[in-house]
Amino acid sequence: MDALQTILGTQVQAIPPSDGTDLYEGFLEHAKEHRFQVDNSSLTELHNLEERSKAIEQAIEEKIPPLQSYFSGLNDKFKSLTRDLSLIRGKSLELNKLSQENSKDLAGISPLVNDLIISPEVVSQITRGKINASWVENAAYIKDKQEIYAKYKEENWEVPSDFAKLSELLDVLQSLVLERSKKFIVSRIKILRDHRTVPSQRIQSQLLEVKEIFQYLVKHNYSLALELRQAYAYTMRWYYKQYFSRYMRSLTILQYVSIDSNYALGRGLSNSATASGRFASYFSGGYKSSMIGSSNPSDAAINDYFQIEKRLSVLTQEDNTVMVSQIAENNNAPNFLEVGFKNLNLAILDNCSVEFTFLNDFFQVSNNVEDLRGILEQIFQPTFEDAMAYTKRLVTPTFDMFGVLISIWISHHLQFESQRRKVPVVDEYLDGQLILLWPKFQQLVDFQCESLRNFPISVHAKTHSARKEEPDPSTTIQDLTVQFANFLNSILMLSMTQKEHIDERSEPLYNSVIRIRNDFETVMTKCSKKTNHPERFLATNYTYLLNALQQNYVSRERQQHDDTAFKPSLIFQETKTHLEALVEAFSSIT
Repeated sequence: MDALQTILGTQVQAIPPSDGTDLYEGFLEHAKEHRFQVDNSSLTELHNLEERSKAIEQAIEEKIPPLQSYFSGLNDKFKSLTRDLSLIRGKSLELNKLSQENSKDLAGISPLVNDLIISPEVVSQITRGKINASWVENAAYIKDKQEIYAKYKEENWEVPSDFAKLSELLDVLQSLVLERSKKFIVSRIKILRDHRTVPSQRIQSQLLEVKEIFQYLVKHNYSLALELRQAYAYTMRWYYKQYFSRYMRSLTILQYVSIDSNYALGRGLSNSATASGRFASYFSGGYKSSMIGSSNPSDAAINDYFQIEKRLSVLTQEDNTVMVSQIAENNNAPNFLEVGFKNLNLAILDNCSVEFTFLNDFFQVSNNVEDLRGILEQIFQPTFEDAMAYTKRLVTPTFDMFGVLISIWISHHLQFESQRRKVPVVDEYLDGQLILLWPKFQQLVDFQCESLRNFPISVHAKTHSARKEEPDPSTTIQDLTVQFANFLNSILMLSMTQKEHIDERSEPLYNSVIRIRNDFETVMTKCSKKTNHPERFLATNYTYLLNALQQNYVSRERQQHDDTAFKPSLIFQETKTHLEALVEAFSSIT
């Protein structure tokens, strides 16, 4: 014990004797004392191992049994899922096979379904949709379906059991399309008869937007389509009669220049200075006051009447805009009869053109042009009759030969224009106008010829002296010659404004100019016999007449703006040649 104390460096108590077990345990307990330990880390590690051992034993006792139970249950679930997956795999293979079989079956059935199905949206649109360009597509849809259904019936293809019901539904939809189309067209026609003025072009544009509906009616209910077209024709017949009646009343309000029997060749020669004016001021103050509503026109007004250069604008102007009613009713400027005539007949041509185009685009039931021609004639017949009556009222009291001739040229121009536009009926209507105008023109030619024949032949007849100091009438120019030069130039200018190619010799104007010219020459011959030198008198007056004609030709040639060469009319050329021959003949005698 002493030696041990010496080694350990501490006092060691004597261990009492015991059996081996107690000695060992006692030793261990005694050895655990810190004062006997050289390195405490081993003991600490041992302590930790013991704690872990206890924890492991505790975990084994507490955790492992539940885990064993859980994994046992999980294993049972995996086995169950495995069985389910096997079942699902089998079902999947079965469904895949069934799907492939169905795909093959649907490949044959799908076209049938697509052909026979009727879209609910189309049904809704047909029954309640607004009728416009989009709605018209429903009619085309029904038409296509009907063709498909008819093909199935004709070829006896296999169809579903409800095919009959689908066919019945299709028939009902067709009836709805027809009924709604009819009501829409009728409603548009009724608007035209409204007491408020509604432009027909607006209604026509609305109908043209859905023009296919009428063709659908033609195909599926031809008699109904004809009835609707006839209803439209009756309505437009009334519409245009009312419209043009108001327009003619407006044209009647225009301030027309009154040309009476005082405006005749040989009248108005008292004012020689005015009569000799080649280009007198047109529409001067005295001219207007003496011509409008005056029964005794001045000499200046009579001589100005025979100079119509500015009246030609109604034939040569490029602007063919129709004068509207409001302007006509408030127009206080003087107008000649051709203004009213042109505006009325140009308005008729324009409206006929628009109406024929609409009938052709909307109401056509066949390719027969005569069919639409009859409808157009039916629509405008009352208007044509009223227009003829208006023209008769316009020209019956007048002595305005130039106005009547200008109106004739306007009719010719509108005839060529109607042919260019390919508008029927108008050409025949204008023929009726010409049948009215040409006899009136011939009457006025007779009137002018009679006026020349009644011209007083006297040595005191008014003349223009070529030289003031020479009183010999044979060297002077008659006032009648100056007036006739203006008249002849005016009527020949009118002959050259006819741009359309016509046979001039077949027109009454050709012979009328020759008649008046011959009567004037007869008067000149009688006047010359009152002078000492008849040939000199005739040469002087015919030279003046020829110079006036040539001056007119040069002036017209300079005014020609287009690239085409100026070509005078046949009667102008022949008159010029005739005067040249007269001048040459009488000049050689003197």
